[in-house]
Order: sequence, then structure tokens, then C-alpha cells
Amino acid sequence: MTTQFDPELLYVECSRCGQPILWGHGMTSKLLRMAGIDMATLDERCVIMSEGCPACQPGETSFTTQVIRLNREKDDRTTQPAAAN
Repeated sequence: MTTQFDPELLYVECSRCGQPILWGHGMTSKLLRMAGIDMATLDERCVIMSEGCPACQPGETSFTTQVIRLNREKDDRTTQPAAAN
């Protein structure tokens, strides 16, 4: 039995400045419905990228967004642990 991925868990980032974008609960689902995206096709490899944000474009209130599916790592590549400085 599989469960559907919760679209509200999608990571949202500004493609200009790299800042994460936080918005109200339900906004992701609303945007996906407005765009006609089938939420059943989304998974943990998907992110939403915004073409700007209030942090890097003060005064703007509307930004173009797109859903991007990240590629899986290839089997012949080993993962590297994250390092903190």
C-alpha cells in the first residue's frame, strides 16, 4: 500500500538568491491546482523554484514558479556525507 505524497511538504526556493520560501499552509496545493499539475505525480524529489522572492525583490508580490524533479543519484556514484564547518 502506498500513500500519496503531501504536496505541502515540497521545498520552495528562490532561484535568484537561494533563500527558502515559506508561505501559508495550503498555498502549495492551491498553486498546483491552479497550474493543473496532478499532485499524484509528485514525490520527495520535486521542488518548487520561484523566479524571485520578497527578500531579493522588495515590493514585488507575484513571482513565477515551476516544479522541478531532481534526478536520482546514479548507482555508480557514492554519496558523500555532509560536513559542517
